[in-house]
Amino acid sequence: MVESLAMAIDQEYASQIRKEIGIFAAWLPNALIEIGQYGQLQGALFQPQRQLKGLYAKPNPAKATYGFTIHADRAINTDAKALVQAGVTSGNALLEVSFQKEAAVTFSAPDCEIKRVDDLRALGEKLIAMKEAGSFQKDDCIVVEVVTAPKATIIASLKSGAEVKFEVGAKTPISAQVMANLDEASSLKISKGVGAKVIGEGPLTPLFRLAFLKSHLLSSPTIAFRGPKGELVEGEKVQVTDSEYLEIY
Repeated sequence: MVESLAMAIDQEYASQIRKEIGIFAAWLPNALIEIGQYGQLQGALFQPQRQLKGLYAKPNPAKATYGFTIHADRAINTDAKALVQAGVTSGNALLEVSFQKEAAVTFSAPDCEIKRVDDLRALGEKLIAMKEAGSFQKDDCIVVEVVTAPKATIIASLKSGAEVKFEVGAKTPISAQVMANLDEASSLKISKGVGAKVIGEGPLTPLFRLAFLKSHLLSSPTIAFRGPKGELVEGEKVQVTDSEYLEIY
């Protein structure tokens, strides 16, 4: 479920996740992102416009788990007064998430599958031909890797002081698996100041990587991404021809 959104929350959400884990984030969090979609970046947001079909994406045999918070805290509350006020069943507790700023995030996606375009050089050759034909622009980028979560809980705040509270068992640990298996209908007790929330939904493609076609010889769009400490992050480079290459972020 997605509630009304502040104008800047989408950019802030995508930018913070990009800095935190070095991967692009879908907005809305449950938006469908697919291999071969291409378009342009608007700030931190990818805007897919068309799709190159027929690209083989090879799955990584290992699973990945993403469980993090950005400007948010998670805790178990067993205080009797708080439980009564929230209407919690006797013997249970509250799993509380509090947010310190706009677009603060709690992100839980266990057991994710990662698929990536298998032949990036062949893709680069296709993009060069498309560019020469005018169907792939110099500022375009294309999805070459997607992270698919069978189930996820992703919440972004609309403002500082936002909070969500879930009824859980008293001895429930806080983990990505627990968060992803929450049920909005049965366990959500309080939700205040939340901008967007995806609770126990799936499958989702909340994270992905993009490739940019660049040239050693001609003026190419400058891509500058920075990590959590402000450090400049360089992309992976795949040489396609003597002068052109893909840069992957």
